[in-house]
Amino acid sequence: MQSIDQHYMIDIPLLVRITSIADLHKNDLVLEIGPGTGYLTRYLQKIAKKVFVIEKDPKLLKELKEKFNNNKNITYIGGDATKLDFPNFTKCVSNLPYTICEPLMWRFIREKFEMLVFVVPLSFAEILTGKTPSRLKLLSDAFYEVEITQKIGPESFYPKPKTESALIKITPKEGNFFLREFFIQYDKKTKNALREILMKSGMTKSESQEYITLRLKPSIQDKNIVNLSLEEIKEIVKLFTQ
Repeated sequence: MQSIDQHYMIDIPLLVRITSIADLHKNDLVLEIGPGTGYLTRYLQKIAKKVFVIEKDPKLLKELKEKFNNNKNITYIGGDATKLDFPNFTKCVSNLPYTICEPLMWRFIREKFEMLVFVVPLSFAEILTGKTPSRLKLLSDAFYEVEITQKIGPESFYPKPKTESALIKITPKEGNFFLREFFIQYDKKTKNALREILMKSGMTKSESQEYITLRLKPSIQDKNIVNLSLEEIKEIVKLFTQ
């Protein structure tokens, strides 16, 4: 059984490598998103104090419960990882379903963690770490240290994906203050997020609203931050950080 955009890791040396990169310890609380049939879960639960698995597919979740029914350190959570509340965790280790990679990068900026270790499409990893400007690169630069630890060929998965993948290690960092304050409000309207930032800098609410109205086009003001284009974000940075 397989969800539309998920490819399950069947490469045992790769699974061992992932747990090694994650530097798992017996006190770790591990979050796994999209465990599928539980190949990686089996290795995580052998080391970690607790593993929280988030699986959207009810049938796969049922199969996981049956497979690991004797394992008391696994907690099962059904739902969409881009929307539900996460339990407290120290590390997230996952072979991510491809379509939720970007939404999760936005989501994790609000979470406290020691490390994220993900298998993602190579093209996605190169956006996070590359020199080409993009919204994701700005987000990455503001919040994350990202390292591609190895490339992974299609033969490590079933069924085989059409493209290469990558194993990446992500740790939190302190980046550009304005971008951090702005992006962390990613689900708010741009004007509301900017007003909060300006008020933190000492402006009154009315002064903040006037400042934004005079400088920013209404079409940009009313967009949620997560929907802004790279050029719109650049314009906002230019207008509000000088």
